[in-house]
Amino acid sequence: MLTQLKLIKTIKGNFSFWEAIKLFKALKNETEEVYLPKRKRTLYFRKNTKDFETFEEVFVSKIYDVILTFEPKTIIDAGANTGFSSLFFKFQYPEANIVALEIDKENINMIAKNLKGFEGVDIMERGLFSEHSFFKVEDPYNATNSFVMKKVNKDQDYDIESITIDQIMEQKQWDTVDILKIDIEGSEKELFESNYQSWLPKVKVIYIETHDRMITKCAYTVINAINQFDDFILYTTTEGTLIFFNKALMRIP
Repeated sequence: MLTQLKLIKTIKGNFSFWEAIKLFKALKNETEEVYLPKRKRTLYFRKNTKDFETFEEVFVSKIYDVILTFEPKTIIDAGANTGFSSLFFKFQYPEANIVALEIDKENINMIAKNLKGFEGVDIMERGLFSEHSFFKVEDPYNATNSFVMKKVNKDQDYDIESITIDQIMEQKQWDTVDILKIDIEGSEKELFESNYQSWLPKVKVIYIETHDRMITKCAYTVINAINQFDDFILYTTTEGTLIFFNKALMRIP
């Protein structure tokens, strides 16, 4: 009972008490739809998937719940999965403009459902990469939160195209990216290997999960690129997510 109450209290951080109880029951029973009366919205899950685990990462473990000294206005959610991370950011920063990137069509549909009604959210079926390229989408772990991209030639059969951070900033006319959240199942290695010099110093906060268990030297490559800019500090880690602050663009808490 004590554990249950503690979990409900943790969920309550972003929802009302009764909504937290409904969500606790939904996680326990794998309920596919949960209506939240105070929020006036429905959250959607899929049975026998990682959706419930992803929700717990965001709203129970609170991997993106970090005190910032400014109000973020521009956010890139790379590897948006079912949209729960973007949902968290919208709850925290209602005025923010979010680009949610996802490479799986079914996950794209889930993002659209979970973020329905929010303004300032652009959902793109694109992969984040260091250059514009073409990819096959694979699911090597038979899960819904670990799709990977395999680069192919343009004249081959491909599933998606990639987009770069420079391209997003140009399209959106953003001077900075206030939050860059990256959970892209190993593609972070290529993202930080080349063509990062122009956009990286324009990012205020980076949340990134590295996947060395899938591709070696992911963490090394990311940290090596970031360390080329003296103003970045590794502020903290949450459940395996590295969080970097750019002192040149923000005040450190």
